[in-house]
Amino acid sequence: MTGMLHTFYPSAIRILIAGVLFGVLFPVLSGEWSDPLAWINAITIGLLGSLFLIYVELIYDNPLNRKMKFIRRVVLKTILYSTYVILLIPLVIITTRSLASGKGFFEYMETDFVDQYINSGEYFILITYTLLLSGAIVFTHQISMKMGPGILWKLITGKYHRAQEEERILLFLDLVDSTGLAERLGPKEYSRFLNNFFYDITPAITATGGEIYRYIGDEIILSWPYRQGVKNAKCIRTFFLARQEIRKRREFYLTNFGIVPDFTAGLHAGKVVVGEIGDVKSQIVFNGRVIMETEKIQKQCKLSNVNFISSTQLLDKIKMPSIYSLSPIQDVQHISMAAIKELTF
Repeated sequence: MTGMLHTFYPSAIRILIAGVLFGVLFPVLSGEWSDPLAWINAITIGLLGSLFLIYVELIYDNPLNRKMKFIRRVVLKTILYSTYVILLIPLVIITTRSLASGKGFFEYMETDFVDQYINSGEYFILITYTLLLSGAIVFTHQISMKMGPGILWKLITGKYHRAQEEERILLFLDLVDSTGLAERLGPKEYSRFLNNFFYDITPAITATGGEIYRYIGDEIILSWPYRQGVKNAKCIRTFFLARQEIRKRREFYLTNFGIVPDFTAGLHAGKVVVGEIGDVKSQIVFNGRVIMETEKIQKQCKLSNVNFISSTQLLDKIKMPSIYSLSPIQDVQHISMAAIKELTF
């Protein structure tokens, strides 16, 4: 829960700030900046609109999202947000003006002001502004989600235009017996299986602030800035949270594929050089020995018959929660390792 709140609050605050800023922009553009009620309305609409956006994007998990094509999702969300705001605007304006005039809400609705405002050019301009703004926000947000949280902003700002060295935690997570699964299910069903698997473990990743670096076949590579990853053992909890998410969907996988996904993971930390490459298709890439070492740790899971192994170099820096136990694993190429297990009570 702590990890989920850590991820939720910053995103929610950003949405709230953006909503208020875009709300107060309208009185400025429409020349109503001298009207106190216009500012109250703008801030109220911005706040309520932001709260609705936070609920839909951050709280409500719509299972249809994974089945929607990108353009359909953008269009439907644009219509949803625009409809909400278009209905919200007259409601807020009537409420504030009725309070200012000393009249009741329904009494004020019967005045000529409401009909005049609804039929005015100002309201039409406001609707157009809302549609364009909602469309731009939804499109940008969906593109950002497709690229991975934070990646679009890093590319826009050019954070890694010049490569720089960073201390990073890496988690290589790999499906067990992926070759056998692919042969048994066939290419199309196996692709659907993988898509569901990656979709289902994503909440565990975002809850601990993990960044999805790459999907490579049946493998997913996650990353954390060092300080964020070791805090509250987030990089370790991600693995066990992902297992919980899959257990919740056990019946779905058995019904649709006849098997529940199992996976192993290797965890390590070290210095990587992070840089932006490419022009037509830009990517942010990592380079460094730690990547190869993490892959070797992950492959040791099969040889040692365990699901989760970490380098002791990293474990020594983490305050380990009491619900996890460690078991030493034989060193591989001078890498000291330990298996991590979750205690059951």
